Amino acid sequence: MKRRNFIGLLAIGTAGIAAGGYIYLENFDSFAKKIIRKDTAALKIAPEEYDKFFKAVAERKLWNGMFPQAHKQLLKWHYYIDNGLFKLPYTANYTAYRSKIVGAFLLSTDFFQNRMNESIPVKFTALYDPYLIPCSNPFSDTFYPELDTVS
Repeated sequence: MKRRNFIGLLAIGTAGIAAGGYIYLENFDSFAKKIIRKDTAALKIAPEEYDKFFKAVAERKLWNGMFPQAHKQLLKWHYYIDNGLFKLPYTANYTAYRSKIVGAFLLSTDFFQNRMNESIPVKFTALYDPYLIPCSNPFSDTFYPELDTVS
């Protein structure tokens, strides 16, 4: 092997290890912010509403109870490596976990109480937990009486 080839392979290997280290060591909160902001880009949400949600998440340590470390890594790796050329393993799990993150955010806002109206600015209300707020059902017929078929 020539010296040039060796140095090129060494550089590629070093870059791969650095990228892998970044993905592995990235803070899960900042990663979850990327997912939520990307998936809710069409909604009118002020930046401080995201901050309120993540402050409440940090206080309750929501992500630690929701996702084990292996699931967090699966989410991060899929997010950065996913492409249109080939399908990665555990894509269904990735989609479900990602939906769980965005769902936790949307259920913690007034988005569903406003009947999913995208023109109304979304406000953070409280971290959604059916055990702490047992009477809150954003999908009840109170908010959607026009969908009531039993009349």
